[in-house]
Amino acid sequence: MDFNKLNQHLYDNSAPHRFAKKPTDLDRGYLKMSDWLSDLCYYYEKKRQAQELADENEFKALIQAHREKIEALSESIYKEGLMKAIDEL
Repeated sequence: MDFNKLNQHLYDNSAPHRFAKKPTDLDRGYLKMSDWLSDLCYYYEKKRQAQELADENEFKALIQAHREKIEALSESIYKEGLMKAIDEL
């Protein structure tokens, strides 16, 4: 889910309620819920970014651990192939 796009959609749709000449309870209710949903989108976007960073760090750690295992192997064409593939990342 694209939380930024959803947040922008909420903002765009709230314009008639934000700029109403005589705001009604409907407008106030709509804006209150729209603000809450916007905050929720912001929270989950930040959470997604943090998870993405954690996943990237975990991926890099796994690659590094595997690289160390490969480096411990005796020199061979096979080892060269393994190192070549891992170095291309």
